[in-house]
Amino acid sequence: MENETREIKKVTKWITSLMAERAWLEEMSMEGWFLKDIRMGIRYTFEKGEPRHMAYDVDRFDLPKNPTRREIEQKADFLDMAEETGWSLVCHDEGQNYYLTKPWEEGAANEFYDSSEDRMRRAEHYKGMFADKLHIFLGLTLLMQVMGILFYLIPDESGVGWFPVFVMGYTAFCMFICIVLFRWSRLYERELRYSLEEWKAIYGKKDSVVRRKFILTIGGLEKYLSEQSAAGYHIKNMRIFRFTFACGEPEDMVYMMDSRHLTNKRRKKAGSSVFKDSRDWEERNNDWQVQSLQEAESAGWEFVGAVESRNILYRAKASSGAVPLNESGGIRITSAFGGMAVMMVIAGLAGGIIGGLVGYFVG
Repeated sequence: MENETREIKKVTKWITSLMAERAWLEEMSMEGWFLKDIRMGIRYTFEKGEPRHMAYDVDRFDLPKNPTRREIEQKADFLDMAEETGWSLVCHDEGQNYYLTKPWEEGAANEFYDSSEDRMRRAEHYKGMFADKLHIFLGLTLLMQVMGILFYLIPDESGVGWFPVFVMGYTAFCMFICIVLFRWSRLYERELRYSLEEWKAIYGKKDSVVRRKFILTIGGLEKYLSEQSAAGYHIKNMRIFRFTFACGEPEDMVYMMDSRHLTNKRRKKAGSSVFKDSRDWEERNNDWQVQSLQEAESAGWEFVGAVESRNILYRAKASSGAVPLNESGGIRITSAFGGMAVMMVIAGLAGGIIGGLVGYFVG
């Protein structure tokens, strides 16, 4: 009997989200391409077969420097449990991410981690991995700064002039990596708490459109979102300048943005005490959000989402008679950054003072 030679396809694809990667691998299986190997996290090898729906899941098993017995045995337990529950190991990449697969079953749990507690533990695991790498690059950045100061103290000699340029370049590179690692840490921690179906409902791309737009005022934002709804694009989630819309039927909608400042403004006008927490430097205390939700829903508004924990976006049908809580105005950028802007100013002043003192005593 002659051996069949199966068709092999290699795809280079950069995917930063594990959930997006899993969804893509499922789509590939339904087209008849089944994962066989991954190199460097971006080079995928697929084998051709009969199209069928396969489920995929991933976990990471990189041991710390001083692993406990439980950590040493964890991977073996993971693979044993996978085999017992119908999952099979496909491969693992250089980052020790282990990929599992099994036939997709209607009405069954198509997740290896099918409880919120298990998914939470995995999310914390990935978050810890990124935190460890972040600490390494922050340490390198600090070391470069110390070395830069030491070389600055050395009298001008031949061969030293290149070093400040090297320090600047190396520091910029390390800070860029730190920002990337921090963003990935937030992404993984947020997304891995969901099941794949929940993730698709929230972040799915097929029925979504992402747009970036600089909008300075609250009134301008509310007007922009209303125009998009009239064109059939309804806001799903947003960042400061990034908006994700769900495609749907055109609707005549109105929007309202609320913040702690605006909530306190209403309370002050009504003669009530304002929300103020002297220990809440980053404006994370959500007492005002509870009050905002109660007032907005009683006035006929529907909750859309919270933005950077400092703003809440509401919407209502234009014909619903929802009563606006605030005047449509104000600068949006201040409420978006909030206390973080204060911390940035303080850090800048501290850096300027330290640099000035070093220059004064050394110069």
